[in-house]
Amino acid sequence: MRAKDLREGKEALIFSLQKGRARLAIKRWQEDKDVLTLKQVHSARVYLLSEAVEGLEGDGIITQTPGLKIGIRTADCVPVAFLGEKTVAVVHAGWRGLREGIIEKTLEILSSLERLENFLAFVGPSARACCYEVGEEFKNYFVSLHYKKGRHYMDTQSETILRLKKGGIGRIFQYGVCTICHHSLPSYRRDKTQERILTLAELVA
Repeated sequence: MRAKDLREGKEALIFSLQKGRARLAIKRWQEDKDVLTLKQVHSARVYLLSEAVEGLEGDGIITQTPGLKIGIRTADCVPVAFLGEKTVAVVHAGWRGLREGIIEKTLEILSSLERLENFLAFVGPSARACCYEVGEEFKNYFVSLHYKKGRHYMDTQSETILRLKKGGIGRIFQYGVCTICHHSLPSYRRDKTQERILTLAELVA
């Protein structure tokens, strides 16, 4: 496994990682025509695709097709990528998607394609408990909450990792940056930006 931190300017790659034939990269979103993305709707809808299909609504893509680049856009939600021996996947996991079970749904599909032990899960930059204040009702759905000075804060990365481990993923790479307080990354919560980061994965042909 090879990982590189490539923060060299606004247009540069932020991070890249390769495991066998599977690779991922994080970079700033620039309407990449060669990357298949979805119309993200904060759901638990995950697609298994063998070719590019335009206009789909959902928040997760899985493929076993070499050379097909798949990606998701985030600016506080959790980008999750799965790198297997013959399968890759990307997931946009906001709090609504986590509540609806998008991690569990993705693992269910992945387990039908190859052993979960084969996968490395990457958990990328997102809103964390240092900054992400949420309502008290979040106690009904999540365990990764912190209580500080009468207010509740959620760590979306920790919540995601707990669900990955519970679902059978043993190898996890965490890029443990909070997007809200890390000003080099876009954060909708911080400043309502329209900018996004793109997390993409592919199997090298």
